[in-house]
Amino acid sequence: MNFITVKKAKEIIEKEIFKTVENKISLKDSLHYYTAQNIYAPLDVPNFDNSAMDGYAFSYKDYEECKKIKVSYTIQAGDSNIPSLRSGEAVRIFTGAPIPHGADTVIMQEKISLKNDYLIFNDSQIKKGQNIRLRGSQSKKGDLLISSNTKITAGVLGFLAGFGFTHLYVNTYPKIGIIVTGNELTEVGNPLEFGQIYETNSWALQAALQELNILPTILIKVKDNNELTLQAIKKAWEKADILLITGGISVGDYDFVQEALENLGTKKLFYKIQQKPGKPMYFGKKENQFVFALPGNPASVLTCFYQYVQPFIEGIKGRKNFYEEKYLGALSSDFEKNNNLTLFLKAYEKDGNVKILSAQESYKLDSFSKSNCIAEIDGGPRILKQGEKISLWKI
Repeated sequence: MNFITVKKAKEIIEKEIFKTVENKISLKDSLHYYTAQNIYAPLDVPNFDNSAMDGYAFSYKDYEECKKIKVSYTIQAGDSNIPSLRSGEAVRIFTGAPIPHGADTVIMQEKISLKNDYLIFNDSQIKKGQNIRLRGSQSKKGDLLISSNTKITAGVLGFLAGFGFTHLYVNTYPKIGIIVTGNELTEVGNPLEFGQIYETNSWALQAALQELNILPTILIKVKDNNELTLQAIKKAWEKADILLITGGISVGDYDFVQEALENLGTKKLFYKIQQKPGKPMYFGKKENQFVFALPGNPASVLTCFYQYVQPFIEGIKGRKNFYEEKYLGALSSDFEKNNNLTLFLKAYEKDGNVKILSAQESYKLDSFSKSNCIAEIDGGPRILKQGEKISLWKI
């Protein structure tokens, strides 16, 4: 069977991104979700003129006319009983406090001296209106605050709280299931017998999903057996929108995943990609459910997750850019490429310089423990020179 290119695989996956049901949730629970609707300002912010600093509020006309200006009142932030100033009066005012009627300028306290409660100005650069936050200077009622499909960060959440929002509509998360296959796998914490290895793929995938604020709805570990594999997939389909399977997808005598998927009515969208690691990757769908069958080697699993699964999930959550994690960096040393496959290499980037790490074999995770990005190098065999720009993917 012919392998497809990385570009084609991503095009196929991106076309399958679907929209989830909108859900109204509490603002305090909305972090990391994506907005499902445009959000408009229900009021002006600030909704009253207020002082930008601790100081004194007065009429600029009084200052311009060299009138004596006496401090007659004090206004703190939160005060609501605000006096109106008469000519020649000022107020001691604090940051965030309302500007009283009759005042139009604030001078910071460091630039004022007092003599018998009268202001002595120690600043010759006073301007009318200075140090006042005008009503609506941040946002006016009816302004578009946040567009749909915007990720809710701490800044977005705090911004919306400032308008009094308690709830908002978000795109719900897809339900994710994980199946790990392999006779050789032993649970972490158990003693290892000869020929066995500790099972790490479920740990890595669950952690990668947690980075997306998702917990799997089902996790199944199954031996390399045709019927057991089929039953595991059948059970997982009952609880998951997207199924992640590791191992059993190659062409060995004990690889049963593809056969089981297609026996259960899964439509293959592609199988095998011109890449290293992770060539034997499968992507399919069953009505409105999807499956990524990933190779069993741990480094292949994480590489395929970051390249294909994560952008798909984030797109379903509401993100618009399938390639958001991609950026450029310069090689810190020469690199020899000796095949025609697209290489995904664990790397470390700092200040725009990229070091390709050692231990790139698909069964090794130690390089992942040191990496902060994945370097993508496509094209034919060649020597890439130090300083040459290559594509990087944030992880």
